[in-house]
Amino acid sequence: MDPLQDNGPPGPATSVYVHVPFCRDRCTYCAFPTVADDPYAHEPLVDALLGEAARAPIAAPLRTLYLGGGTPGLLAPHLIERLVTGLRAHGPWAPEAEVTIEVNPANVTAETLRAWTGCGINRLSVGVQTFRNDALRELARRHDAEAARRALSLVADRWSGSWSADLLIGWRGQEVSDVRRDVEQLMRWEPPHVSIYGLTIEPRTALEARARRGHVVAAPESLHAEMDDTWSAVLHERGYERYEVSNFARAHHRSQHNQAYWANGSYLGLGPGAAGSVHPFRWRNLADPTEYVARIADGRPVREFAERVSPQARLLESLAIGLRTRDGLGTDELDRRFSPAWRTVVEDAAAPLLDQGILQLDDATLRLPPAELVRADRVVSEIAMMVES
Repeated sequence: MDPLQDNGPPGPATSVYVHVPFCRDRCTYCAFPTVADDPYAHEPLVDALLGEAARAPIAAPLRTLYLGGGTPGLLAPHLIERLVTGLRAHGPWAPEAEVTIEVNPANVTAETLRAWTGCGINRLSVGVQTFRNDALRELARRHDAEAARRALSLVADRWSGSWSADLLIGWRGQEVSDVRRDVEQLMRWEPPHVSIYGLTIEPRTALEARARRGHVVAAPESLHAEMDDTWSAVLHERGYERYEVSNFARAHHRSQHNQAYWANGSYLGLGPGAAGSVHPFRWRNLADPTEYVARIADGRPVREFAERVSPQARLLESLAIGLRTRDGLGTDELDRRFSPAWRTVVEDAAAPLLDQGILQLDDATLRLPPAELVRADRVVSEIAMMVES
């Protein structure tokens, strides 16, 4: 049997993530690299982002651009337009390129919707999280339920592109009935795409600090399975496909950008704290925006970490993200990328899971049955422990 190898994903990077770190408040659960908003720093950051993009021109037609954060919706429309237009100048774009911006409901107005359309944005990701005001306050969200309703009504009535709404599940005091109410209320606006994320207690967050002091910060784990059953049933009844553990879409509204991640493809990350991955390397930029801007201006490197990824690590990474999707991983693509040796690694490490039908391997795919998707992270952890033992 040939040794395990990594030939890389097919083709060059066709996706770009841009990190805008500014936030007016820091959510208690947020572990992303963010800083307090400073409008005077917006323009220098856009200059620096375009400067970093010039160092890594896009070689193939760009298929997805994602403006995340932070709160990129805080940037003035003329700066967003300058950023998107400037990125277009650094390489070819596919005619149907998906261009997404993350927005807080407080940023959504009729004027900003018109402006974002004019900037070339064709997809929104609206961070609702919940319609319970006490939970929003405890999570340090900037908006309240009424602001979310206003924003969703504006998007549903006036936005011509695709869009998604996020809900957060598992916060302290949440009951299964709260989950049902949040999902059913969201359905009033019929978003084409819904993301439902489970609350995680990340290191160096306010939530983790509270947990270390002995406070209850999340819903009991015993409720998680019933919560998942509740939201997935409501969305299934409304015609949504669960195409990834946390993501549901109506026909033709899957997130193209996220699918690039889930395929473990190459992508560029621009901005302070942004990560990128181009075979066989991955990297992360330094997180401090002031230092990032200064280094770009001086022509200095902005990466604080880079590594060459081993074939075994990349295979486990591909399993970790690919098995979270409804489609799973194609065996032909796994053969091309990792050589047929991947089969021995997986079959040896996952034999009990395969025997129980929790993991399925046939001529075409390696996947979890739809009913087991919610267990994806635990399944991959079990495989990883066996591979590394």
